[in-house]
Amino acid sequence: MLKELLTPANSTSDKIREILVFLVNILITAFIIRFAWNRSLVPHITILKPLETLLDALVISLSISVFRDF
Repeated sequence: MLKELLTPANSTSDKIREILVFLVNILITAFIIRFAWNRSLVPHITILKPLETLLDALVISLSISVFRDF
């Protein structure tokens, strides 16, 4: 997804749409990661702590999204 943002778009509306899709994707992923982290990983891996804020999940989501594209 990040590679698609770096390619030139035909018009300004295409650029804005691509950025909005990227941001919505990050936010949805952040909600899913927070749910999965707290419900699945924390009870089974004792080192992990629950994610308290959406900002923590957002940082993890953004990191995964950046590394996934490379």
